[in-house]
Amino acid sequence: MIITILGASASGKDTAARILEKDYGYNFVVSTTTRPIRDGESERNPYNFVTNSTFEDLIKNDELIEYREYNTTVSNVPAVWYYGVENKEVPDDKDSVVVLDVVGLDGFLNKFGDQITSFYLDVDLETRKRRCIERGDYDECEFNRRAVDDEIVFSKEIIEKKVDYIITSTDKNEVIKQITDKI
Repeated sequence: MIITILGASASGKDTAARILEKDYGYNFVVSTTTRPIRDGESERNPYNFVTNSTFEDLIKNDELIEYREYNTTVSNVPAVWYYGVENKEVPDDKDSVVVLDVVGLDGFLNKFGDQITSFYLDVDLETRKRRCIERGDYDECEFNRRAVDDEIVFSKEIIEKKVDYIITSTDKNEVIKQITDKI
């Protein structure tokens, strides 16, 4: 089984996935990215950090289950970040949990089909903004850009069509209870 967790920026996806890893023994699937490491992060926590060139080699060598490119702005400077999941991150012999967006979910569904159970964490904008500020990575320009993008990417119509379960709680214990009750 592969649990996929989706949600807008700062909706608690990584927190839920890490609890499932620590307390329930799921393999936490580490995504690969070209975005800069933030304070408090390290290799494999929460990403494999690589250069654009390395990421492009992963694409060329068909080593990714899914990937996407984000055009972003940080402190009013344009940047391109890649995100994806390498095949080697999902073992055949262990249940896994992975944090994805809708494009990533499509890639996982194409590769793993009915092994996927998907959850969307539906968290309001003000709570997500507060979380970004509290974790110290709030950039107003980037947050606003992502909020607009999240409204499109995670529209109600798309989520209801693609995701198995929608969770509206912001309490991490309740989120985990709802996930584990469904699996």
